[in-house]
Amino acid sequence: MPATSRPPVLHLVVGAAEPAAQLRSFITACQQLGWEVHLVATPDAFDVIDPDAAADLTHHPVHTDEQVTELPPAEAYAVAPAGFDLVNRWAYGFNDNLALRLLNEATSIGLPVVAVPVPDPALARHPAFVENLERLRHWGVLVTAPAEPADRAPWRAAVRVIAEWTRFARMPVQPTAVPEQPGGDRPRSADDLALQSG
Repeated sequence: MPATSRPPVLHLVVGAAEPAAQLRSFITACQQLGWEVHLVATPDAFDVIDPDAAADLTHHPVHTDEQVTELPPAEAYAVAPAGFDLVNRWAYGFNDNLALRLLNEATSIGLPVVAVPVPDPALARHPAFVENLERLRHWGVLVTAPAEPADRAPWRAAVRVIAEWTRFARMPVQPTAVPEQPGGDRPRSADDLALQSG
């Protein structure tokens, strides 16, 4: 991730697991770390999120197979939430929608990727899911500990990872346009951002 004068671009791939409807805190935390966030929704996730609200927050349309506008190259990827189907299809190289195509390309060329698995509790210990998380780790994907669907903000660890990427790349941390926090304060550290995302 070379240093750049423009904000670094984060492609946020959104799966259809339950916390997808609560992504605002994660997006805001990434923006306050200096990232330009572009949402890429799986076909099922588009029915879970509020695409208009996401577009207002990121200042970019939500990208899907049906709606693909200009998508700048990414310095890094986050996959949140990554449910059972998304993890398994990604690990087996399925390439039949925009989200998977982008993830396969990112994995192939070695871009930084952090994934936040949120499986249905009944499927969390399924051998294929467990093995595929390990496969993704073997490929260099940073996989956080699987979260419960009831966790409305399971991306605390991912915020810390993205903060480290920001520092490692020596990117200018200039917060992009995001709503002010109550009282006008902005988080000042990765831990603050992670706590706020809860």
